[in-house]
Parts: sequence; C-alpha cells; structure tokens
Amino acid sequence: MNSKLRVLCSGKLVGQLAERDGEIVFQYDLAWLDNGFDLAPSSLEFDSLANPARRMDFQGLHGVFNDSLPDGWGLLLMDRALKKYRDLERSQITPIDRLAYMGHRCMGALEYQPELLPEQDGNLIDLADIAAQSEKILRGETIDVLEELRICGGSPGGARPKVTVAFSENMETCISSFGDLPEGYSHWIVKFRNDSGDGDPVDIGRLEMAYADMARAAGLQVPNTRLIELTVNRKQEAFFAVQRFDREVNRKIHFLSLAGYAYANHRVPCLDYGSGVLAATKKITKSDKEVGKAFRLMLFNVLAHNKDDHSKNFAYLLDPGSRGAWRLAPAYDLTFNTGMANNHTTAINGSGNPGFADLEKVAAERKVTNWQRVLDDVRGAVARWPEFASNYDMTKARTKAIQKELSAIDNVCRPK
Repeated sequence: MNSKLRVLCSGKLVGQLAERDGEIVFQYDLAWLDNGFDLAPSSLEFDSLANPARRMDFQGLHGVFNDSLPDGWGLLLMDRALKKYRDLERSQITPIDRLAYMGHRCMGALEYQPELLPEQDGNLIDLADIAAQSEKILRGETIDVLEELRICGGSPGGARPKVTVAFSENMETCISSFGDLPEGYSHWIVKFRNDSGDGDPVDIGRLEMAYADMARAAGLQVPNTRLIELTVNRKQEAFFAVQRFDREVNRKIHFLSLAGYAYANHRVPCLDYGSGVLAATKKITKSDKEVGKAFRLMLFNVLAHNKDDHSKNFAYLLDPGSRGAWRLAPAYDLTFNTGMANNHTTAINGSGNPGFADLEKVAAERKVTNWQRVLDDVRGAVARWPEFASNYDMTKARTKAIQKELSAIDNVCRPK
C-alpha cells in the first residue's frame, strides 16, 4: 500500500524511505545532514545518497528502522489489525506498510508518516481487561483484538504479550502513553504471562522482579521496576512492569539495538560478547567506561543463568540534545532461562557455556581493567538469590531449583 514514508525524529524530518526497483532505500534530508545526527554510526551511510540496506536480514529494511518494528506478539496484533481494517493478508504486508502502521508508536524516537491507522490517544486503560484479552488471543479463543490492546500492545519487542502504557505517580491510574502525558505520569512496559501450552510459569513476573533487584545489587544500571497485582479471569496475577528508558516524560530518546546495528538475527546464535557486544559498544560509544558496563552485563548473564542474551537484548541510546554521544542502554530482559539448548545465545569466547578461562580471555582481549573485582561484585550479588526471591514470595521449590543451577555455574566460573 505504501511505497514512500517520511522519517521524523522529535518532529523534524530526518529523510525518506522508499521502494525502488525492488529494494528499500533511505535518503537523508539535506537539512538533517547539516543539523542532525547519524542514526546508526558505521551501519547506515550518513550522506545524501539514496542507500539500500547493507544486508537483507530484515526483508531489505535498514537495521535502525527494523528496530521500530515489534517482534512476535506485536506482529500478531499488527497482522490482525491490517487484515481487519485494510483487508491485507500477511503475505501482502511490506516492511514499509509495517512502519506506516507503527507511525508515532515506535520504541525509540523515530516516527513514520503518513500513518496507516491513526488513532486517538489519552484513553484510560484497564490492564486487567487487556491481560484477559491477551490470554484469549494466545489460547486461540478469539481472533478479535480490542482497540486498546491494538494500540498499546503493538510496539514492544519480544514474544511475550506486553503493553506500553503510562502510569500516574502512585501507579494507580493507567492511560495510553502515545500522546503528551499529564504531569506526574511516566512511561512503562507491563509484561503479561503467556499461559498457553508450554508458556510461562505462574511466577514469571515475580522472578523477573527478583532478578532486577539482583542485577542492581550486582552494579548494573536497571530501570525502575514494579510488580502490578491484577485479578485476571478471577485469578490473582503479579505482572512485571519496567519504566521505559527511551522516554523522558514527553521527550523521546533515539534507540539503536545491537541487532539493528550489526544486522544480527536475534533468533539464532550469531554473535560473541568479545567481538560482538563489547567491540560494538566501544565503536559506538567510544568509551571504555561503557565497555566496562557491557562486560559487567556479560558476567551477570553468565552467573545468573540468563541465556536468552540475544542481539536485541543489547542497545544504545543517543543522549538527548547530543549529535553523537552514545551510551549503553540500561540492562533489560534479565531473568533465569535456558536460552537455546541450554546455551547462551551470544557466545563467550566461542562457548555457549563458558568457564573462568573464557571470561578471562574476553577481559584480556577487550582490555577490561579490574575485571576480577567486577566478577566478585556480580558473584556476591548472585549468591544472594534466595534473599531476592523471598522478597517476592517465590516458592521454596522454585528458589532451590534456581539456586542449584546458579551454584553449578559459579563453580565452573572459578579459577582452576
């Protein structure tokens, strides 16, 4: 349906996306080249030419623009909406159409015009109703999608159902987050539970909350988090909520994932921490301090058994008002999981289950100083797992099962 789109950032024209001769090209606006910033350093040409994507990993879409699209859950809602309102089959929907559908509702700061399905913002949101609707969709009990769910559930990445909303300061009132927020409100993501088939365990929200506290204790920068207690289909549920780091009240912050930067498919193992995550962090941020943060995150993921550490779970933010000062985004999607075949999705010195020598090798290659002190910090925090679990009423059996795995990893990651 759409063959051209204007790309905007903070209301200013960045450039234009277009389909030409079977490929998607992007061309910066000349005024943006003079006064704006490079959207994706070393990943997208910062010049006046109409450039195609460097690789075809995202159906011909440039990596930085692919970051504006949701993953499994959001795409499901999008496909159903485009079928309902535009009679488009999934095979007919192009990447340009998907960006036009997202419009101003993307993660990060980029927006796309003209919008395919504009809507009104500022409505009150009933999270319990939306959670119940999400359950029905996942179980295959309905194909209809509530308008509130279509709007606030269609932008976050990941396969789990989730919504982007705004909460009042006391976290008691929830509204749509895509217009200017009233005073005292802030932007949040609420993650629901996939309870269909082999979906999420009943304590997934409490588990992620405990992991957020453990990560903070390990010295990681983690956004504000809360547990949201709701009654859904007559069952009491505790859902994990995290404050968005790509928003500062009514200001949007430009966001670039490692997947978008490196054209790295997050569904398959394709990166290593040393040559991938840490090297990219150094190249993008030009900061040893940010590399140190990425290394600490690597250690936490290893010792805390967070093996779903794929390329979309690392990202960079451009500081507001800056034309080029990048920093590593706060840590997110931290939880106990088995990754792919109980291996880390991102390898450590080529290993999916690293030992002390692998950690040491990455530290040496990336010139990370005082790394054993950082390892001790992270090890000390992870050793407190039972304490963090008890704060959120995790069952003793679940706590002990996780503790057993964490202890085994700790032993492997000690010097021989």
